Amino acid sequence: MLALVLAGCGPTLQGYAVRHPAADESRRVAEFLDPLLMALELPSLRAIALAKDCKIGFAIVRTDRVNVWSSPATTSPCLYFTLFLTEGALTMPADQLMATIAHELGHLALHHTPGPDTPQLTASPEQWQGIQGQELAADRFAVALLKRTQSLYRVGACEAMAEFLRRSVSDWYGPGISARMHAAVTQRADAADAACASTEVTALPRLTPNARVQ
Repeated sequence: MLALVLAGCGPTLQGYAVRHPAADESRRVAEFLDPLLMALELPSLRAIALAKDCKIGFAIVRTDRVNVWSSPATTSPCLYFTLFLTEGALTMPADQLMATIAHELGHLALHHTPGPDTPQLTASPEQWQGIQGQELAADRFAVALLKRTQSLYRVGACEAMAEFLRRSVSDWYGPGISARMHAAVTQRADAADAACASTEVTALPRLTPNARVQ
């Protein structure tokens, strides 16, 4: 139900090789992605797979590092988005993996400009503020979406967003994490906790397909 939509030979992402997902990897991601899409009032993965127009791309990045990316760019006539998961991300607890996918859907729905991790280490104060603003907004989107999937389909947990962020300080960034990054991730985790505890209902923007190459 998820297809690899990539151009060229030997594709890479941030220096890592990209491969087709195995059948069990596609099934695991589909298990989490399907309720997220339907909670956003999008077609189910089965309906998307049967459609002749818009698709969803999916690829595995060959690294043990835990990360998830999304891209609105496409080489297909019409694509909702392409989702990239590292081999390390597939080892995450189920709720946390679902939360990170919801976070990436937030970046897409909010039309954030995609960018690699490395520039965050050397970003100017103005660039850093913009990056953090986008991350916090995508976190809020993810928490609201996870609340909706829990209500509608009894899957997902909004607490998982903050749990993943706190885990990432040691498991993802490691002991070499900068003070600025540590503070930023802690701020995001605290904000995600607060959003999860809030009873306020957050309206979610629609996620629309990309009909041309970006």
